[in-house]
Amino acid sequence: MFVYVIGINQCTRALGRAYKQQCQCKKNDTTDSVTTTFPSLILLSRDVRPATILSHIVVYAKLLNIPTLILPGRASSEFGKAIGIRSVSVAVFLSSSDKSGELHNDKQKEKEWKEAHNDVDSFVKYVISKIPST
Repeated sequence: MFVYVIGINQCTRALGRAYKQQCQCKKNDTTDSVTTTFPSLILLSRDVRPATILSHIVVYAKLLNIPTLILPGRASSEFGKAIGIRSVSVAVFLSSSDKSGELHNDKQKEKEWKEAHNDVDSFVKYVISKIPST
């Protein structure tokens, strides 16, 4: 299951935690992860000004070997409208194995939540499959 983080600061924190976790795993020579989430895909909007505010996101993507998709045109406002906010400069999709759906008591909300997550999961898997590997 995938969850997403939106915004430069929140994405930087998520990527920083993932990098720190990766360094600790290499240092301890273990493959077990302490947390259950890891970045799987990064979406960047091309129309963000100044563009340098996103440069560190690209560095994290290279260090962590995370596929990055740059959205063309006025993607920040269009992507923002799609999720109900003004604009989105960056979004990070995190793969997760936690069962957050169990927090919902209302059956209808739980069903909608699961459907939304299934849609996001299929979108992220599709995008990752279309990105050529190097």
